[in-house]
Amino acid sequence: MSNNQKDKEKIIKEMLRDEVRSISPYYGEEDDFEVKINLAGNESPFDLPAKIKDKFINEFQKTDINRYPEIYSEKIHQELADYLSSELNKEVSTKEVIIGNGSDELLDILIRTFVEKGDIVLSQAPTFSMYRYFSELGGGIYEEIPLDKDFTIENIKAKIDRLQPKLIFFCSPNNPTGEILAKDLILSITEYFSGPVIVDEAYADFSKEDLMAQVENHANLAVTRTFSKAFGLAGIRLGYLYGNSVLVEELKKVLKPYNLNTLTDILGCIVLNNNDIIKERIEFIKKERERVFEHLKSYSDWDLFPSEANFIYLEGKKTHLFKKALNQAGIKIRSYNTKPAAIRITIGSEEENDAVLRVLEEFKQNN
Repeated sequence: MSNNQKDKEKIIKEMLRDEVRSISPYYGEEDDFEVKINLAGNESPFDLPAKIKDKFINEFQKTDINRYPEIYSEKIHQELADYLSSELNKEVSTKEVIIGNGSDELLDILIRTFVEKGDIVLSQAPTFSMYRYFSELGGGIYEEIPLDKDFTIENIKAKIDRLQPKLIFFCSPNNPTGEILAKDLILSITEYFSGPVIVDEAYADFSKEDLMAQVENHANLAVTRTFSKAFGLAGIRLGYLYGNSVLVEELKKVLKPYNLNTLTDILGCIVLNNNDIIKERIEFIKKERERVFEHLKSYSDWDLFPSEANFIYLEGKKTHLFKKALNQAGIKIRSYNTKPAAIRITIGSEEENDAVLRVLEEFKQNN
């Protein structure tokens, strides 16, 4: 490479925004083994039923792919509003929902709508890494409240008073720990804080508790959800936010035209109208979660977190050894470089979970 080209590369780096220069791209864990079972991404173990795929193919064949999709995905917004109206037993308007290319896009839109350089974004720790990523990329300052015995209403209020955040994120059930945050705590903070309180409920379909029904009573409360987990649509990237119409109207100013592609639009509408089998699968995953949890609990050298999601989180000094044993069996999971070390195991199919438990039994004998 010539000196001239090297100089240009140097200039490009010097021209970067400070926020971009200070962060790294998101990378998953690299695998040094043949992955036979992937239990790292909290995905559904079930592909779509053939009858839904057939409906999708029929609709696809009638679609002109050379044309742009609807500019703001009007049809699926109406289908989602109708679905939520049925689920919540109340009238939900399209003015109260916004659909994104995965719920990640909506988290990004929230930051870009409200957070200016130097503004504080407050959340819990540990939790989903994208809150920090989007906050810092947008020039915000990300602050955490540890999920320990001091995670109380009084302490959170004191932190709000001191930091004056622009935006608060809660994740419930929490990723990666799987625990739910007390509804009273979130609602109390929503009453106390005037700015947006966003509750990420990506895993709420697997939980006994959520805050969807409370949105209509709090103008600053919004809930985000995804179709990547319980609905088994991780491959099409579809998520949504449900909130007050004034909040949603402002967010839609930042939403890109044509943000949802035609194929996602078609399949999303079909799944919203054929969701009975999804609910059956959710119940299966919850039962499997309890079965796997009881087996993992039989080993005393790590701590398990009770989970309301589709995964189980363990921490302790032997978790890295268990991960190694799983990897040797071709089973991929997620690990965390925390103190103490921790791992997260997605609940898979019955056969996949049996494979995990076979490794567990051998691991207990040798450790």
